[in-house]
Amino acid sequence: MTGAMPANAKDHYDHVTDSWKEFMGDNLHFGYFETEDMELPRATEKLIEKLLELSDIHGNSRVLDVGCGIGGPALFVYEKFGCSIDGISNSERGVQLAAAAAREKGYDDVRFKVADGLANGFPDGTFDVVWIMEATHLFSDKRALFRECCRVLKDGGTLALCDVTQLMLLPMHKGLWHFLKHLKEYYQLMKAFGPAQVMTLGDYCNLLIEAGFNDVTAVDISRKTLPTMTRWKENAQRYANSEDDSFAKKDVDVFIRGCEIDEAFMKQGIYGYGMVRAAK
Repeated sequence: MTGAMPANAKDHYDHVTDSWKEFMGDNLHFGYFETEDMELPRATEKLIEKLLELSDIHGNSRVLDVGCGIGGPALFVYEKFGCSIDGISNSERGVQLAAAAAREKGYDDVRFKVADGLANGFPDGTFDVVWIMEATHLFSDKRALFRECCRVLKDGGTLALCDVTQLMLLPMHKGLWHFLKHLKEYYQLMKAFGPAQVMTLGDYCNLLIEAGFNDVTAVDISRKTLPTMTRWKENAQRYANSEDDSFAKKDVDVFIRGCEIDEAFMKQGIYGYGMVRAAK
């Protein structure tokens, strides 16, 4: 993990993956906290379970995991259903760790490879389910992403995604003023979490319909995910205050500051978190 501004999502995730494993655990995504005192590992698993409720996955499903990270959700889903899963990411480090974990467990039906979500290389109508867990915000061209997801889905297949969302809609002049006023904070967020383009749940639904999906359902779970920032900060703080030199102190500080800003924006209602299901 470096203190410099990431050139793109690939470079950013190649740099931060190893440190994020320490700060976030085996699942590099938010948690769904049914209670305030729920432990982070269980909360991140709970978020997977909540998204599974929208996914129609069963033992005979073939699943495409777009933005698979280090493979935690794919392995969790496989252990629950025994289905066939292909995970793709443009982060070579993430795919390396995910593939190693699948090999170690002997899960031959869980495969990971470096591929672009906008041109994944799979034939039309290959998958029963497309799964996008906290990766959509990293794609600048979400229309192209959803068209590609629709292309590789079978008729009757489903797409399920969860991600950070925009909650507060401001008029253009107020939105520009807010951005300029908080320019330093947005810069810090990009350093911590990479280049992102966050949109509303409604915008996600509209783009999915444009891409050819129907029966679109959106669920706001912002309140249940908010404690994630506190847990991540606490985990990272152990490295900031210790003599462990596994990660540069300035890099740990960047991550902690990013968590603080993200938490503040979520508490102000600027950002939130949601899940979306769509059928082809």
